[in-house]
Amino acid sequence: MRFAVPIALLLATVAIPALADPFAQITDRRFRQDIVTMKAAGLIIGPIDSWPMAWAQIDKGLDNAADGRVLAPDVAAAVARVGALSDLAHKNMVVELRANATNGAALARDFNGTARENFDGSAKVDLTSGNFSANIGIRYAPNQRGNDYDFSPSQIAAVWGNWVWYAGYTNIWAGPGEDGALLFSNSARPMPKIGFKRLVPYTMDVPILKWLGPTSFEMFLAFQNEPRDYPDAWVIGTRLSFEPFVGMTLSFNRMQQLCGQGRPCGWSQIWGSFTGINNGDNSGTSEQSFFAQPGNQIAGFDISYVHRFGQVTAKIYAEAEAEDADNIVLEQYARMIGASFSGPIGTKGATWQAGVEYSDTLASQLFEGTFLSGALGNKTWPTSMYNNQLYYSGFTYNVKPIGYWTDGDSNNLAFSGSLTDTSNRRWYGSVRFTNINTSNLGDPGQPIIFPDPPSREGYIAYRISANEESINIVTGGVLWPTQFGDITLEARYQSDSPNTPGYVDKQAQVEFGYLGRF
Repeated sequence: MRFAVPIALLLATVAIPALADPFAQITDRRFRQDIVTMKAAGLIIGPIDSWPMAWAQIDKGLDNAADGRVLAPDVAAAVARVGALSDLAHKNMVVELRANATNGAALARDFNGTARENFDGSAKVDLTSGNFSANIGIRYAPNQRGNDYDFSPSQIAAVWGNWVWYAGYTNIWAGPGEDGALLFSNSARPMPKIGFKRLVPYTMDVPILKWLGPTSFEMFLAFQNEPRDYPDAWVIGTRLSFEPFVGMTLSFNRMQQLCGQGRPCGWSQIWGSFTGINNGDNSGTSEQSFFAQPGNQIAGFDISYVHRFGQVTAKIYAEAEAEDADNIVLEQYARMIGASFSGPIGTKGATWQAGVEYSDTLASQLFEGTFLSGALGNKTWPTSMYNNQLYYSGFTYNVKPIGYWTDGDSNNLAFSGSLTDTSNRRWYGSVRFTNINTSNLGDPGQPIIFPDPPSREGYIAYRISANEESINIVTGGVLWPTQFGDITLEARYQSDSPNTPGYVDKQAQVEFGYLGRF
């Protein structure tokens, strides 16, 4: 099945006035921090932890900021920056040019995003007319897996009431994390997909459900159109978010991996994937039942709390995603916890920001490593996270994890900080202490376990590094706006590199970036 099949039907059914480009795409950490600042100030209503974020929700926040209330200097600066991008997004035509060049692609991929190859450039035109928007573009990155070019900037979208429907290479970031996301992030290139998402979260006027507060829902179907064990496998992503208390957001996430060339893909598999019937541990013991099961699934939740304490904006968050279930009960969690803080410098709009985030993708009991682990029993499942005995290429796209950038069985402690001056120049830095592939899976790879002996060839391994590596990463850079576009200069130092067992391979990297929108 190809993602373009239902597009004409989708667009033909839309007949309601719409906004301009409906999405604020994943751009940079400053823009995201501006959204958090506006949220903490009470301007933006509803969940803000899923990207791309709808401009309709952001624009309501901008309208609230213009209602005559007095804004603190850092809030006013954030509103001004977001407002400028909103004005650009609402034009009928916008041209975007992006280019990054480096002597070595960054190992860590946070919300900022960097070059995936030594050169990574794209050009696109955003067109808007009535209900519809189209981002038409092309990306060129020599030596990437597959062709040197792809169409990952491209997307079409249509607004229908309070929903946006889209198709294309939309980049998804699901969760409150700043340095990574456990389920869907920008670690891998975006898969082609079709999906829908609520534009503006609202409270359902229904008994009990109204207690959820502003609620948002989204769902997409993506296609792994690449060489892998089962090409053209489906990935279905679902996310439900709600805000029962002001500033506190709860979200539930789910990923389903099913179908593909060489796999059964009937209604029984699709229904079983949604219900969990005959899936995973419940599939039976025979080879036939094993291969007939619906597929691979990951599910979990995240929580965040955003509040303004005096002049300081604070965001505290956690995420947990489970690789497996035992009789419906989720287990084998990857986990993350973090916090970010920001505030004004002086009274003219300069701001500071500081954050810390810790992630652990070794599948474990939810409270493993805490004071509750002893009472519940210590238990871990090495080699489980992002891997699957049926889809042994794993939860990947173009051999990169779709979830956290470290891949499974890894941990990462990241400290970050930035200063934004009154001319909107952002000076930033971070330090990461990372342990990758602590189980050494892939050195050598693990053959598929079921059936025994295997009736097909295949190995389970981790992709970022085939062996265990401990790597410290120091990053520093500046984002410098000019009248011709935004210039980025970033320097990085790695204490070691992936796939270097027995020796140390230090790396120093410099990256130059340009982003222009006209």
